[in-house]
Amino acid sequence: MKKIITLLTVLLITQVYNAQSRKAEEPIYARDQPKATLYFSVEEALKATKPAELLNLRNKELQTVPLGINKLQSLKFLNLMKNSLSELNTEIFACPELTELNIRQNKINELPKEIGQLKKLEVLNASKNKFTVLPVEIGDLESIKIIHLVENNLKYVPSELGKLKNLNTLELAKNALNTLPASFKNLKYLVLLNAAQNNFESIPNTIFKLRRLESVNFNQNNLTSIPKDIARLRKLKTLLLSDNKITNVSHKIAKLKRLELLNLANNNITSVPANLDQLKSLKTLILIGNPISDQEKSRIQAELPTVDIRF
Repeated sequence: MKKIITLLTVLLITQVYNAQSRKAEEPIYARDQPKATLYFSVEEALKATKPAELLNLRNKELQTVPLGINKLQSLKFLNLMKNSLSELNTEIFACPELTELNIRQNKINELPKEIGQLKKLEVLNASKNKFTVLPVEIGDLESIKIIHLVENNLKYVPSELGKLKNLNTLELAKNALNTLPASFKNLKYLVLLNAAQNNFESIPNTIFKLRRLESVNFNQNNLTSIPKDIARLRKLKTLLLSDNKITNVSHKIAKLKRLELLNLANNNITSVPANLDQLKSLKTLILIGNPISDQEKSRIQAELPTVDIRF
């Protein structure tokens, strides 16, 4: 029970820090606009006296996308979350004003190439589906800011993803990835990268060129070390590397002057660099589940007296 409570505490801390990283960068959602009317069926939306902008078809046991959505030419928000869709009717992609598309928790195994037609799309939530690949046309989403692809079957992501110059949040957790394309270096505005629960054996070098990154999550992979190039991410506030095989922590990590949360739980770490006291912004250091001696624990606590350290 104690271990479960500890893990829940770690998860809560992580979620708080991630939320803070996203807050300033997220777009203004169409559904949150004042005086916006939310419709709950295509028929209702088509009968509206004013052009319908918001359509919520969440959890309606849909097996196919209702016909007529393409007639909603002013549609900005479409929620198809928690249905039983196995494919997407391409009529969706004939809505030129769409800024947010939520298809989370369905059974979709292919994202149609027509996705690239949504030039104003800012938010795509396609988590918890059955994608094994993504169409190269995803690189045509020139306005996209947030992409959620958690819990699919992706083994790689196309290099065209690197064309998304406005992307600031990318969630790739719970897939089968072991590499990222070199084109990732072009995601200059990326603030949050979540690649937890994949098959990475090392942190891809391409992310060290993303100087705006504030939150990086590689929990539950197969990492064995923290490379010295991590020091190049000078704006990093949250670094999550728990449940890996890390034995070595580069002393260069001390250059992350804005780092607030460092999670190294459940690795093979016996000691940490002696210069961590240079991390002046560090608030929380999680070292639970590592073979650290009592002597080393005492040294760490003495050097970081103001940090919340979890052993």
